[in-house]
Amino acid sequence: MFENSYKIRVSARAIILDADNILLCEFGGGQYYNFIGGGIEKNETAKQAVVREIMEESGLTADVEELVFSLEYEPMSCDYSGGKDHHISFFFRCNINKNVPPQKPSHTDVNPDDPTITSTAKWIPITELSNINVVPKISKSLIRYFETGIFSPLFWAENEQL
Repeated sequence: MFENSYKIRVSARAIILDADNILLCEFGGGQYYNFIGGGIEKNETAKQAVVREIMEESGLTADVEELVFSLEYEPMSCDYSGGKDHHISFFFRCNINKNVPPQKPSHTDVNPDDPTITSTAKWIPITELSNINVVPKISKSLIRYFETGIFSPLFWAENEQL
């Protein structure tokens, strides 16, 4: 029997637009921003996970539209720039269901390296993406995707060129 002792974290993340804004998690009052989402739990699909995470982190109900891209991060090959854990993230385009009233978020993310840094869901103007610290660094590819509908990410280690 094959036993894999190497752990890879698999997560589902949301790209949510409303007019000219994108919903992100702001950490530490703007130190950096991340995409709403998180780990896929046992007996849960990636789509179910992203819907749950959106509700937990923003209090909003969302519908999943499409898988836009996936991103793999392997820490050693990236000089640990994104943490110490190997992970794969699936990024879905999602729409807020405006027929369901927002609820109070039930979950606040914390920075695993510094638990005093917490997150808040926040609408950010798309025009500001180039001026803020978005992790992973895919702002240029996202802006190109919004303009063309085509997303062409590079590997994480190459993300400085995105």
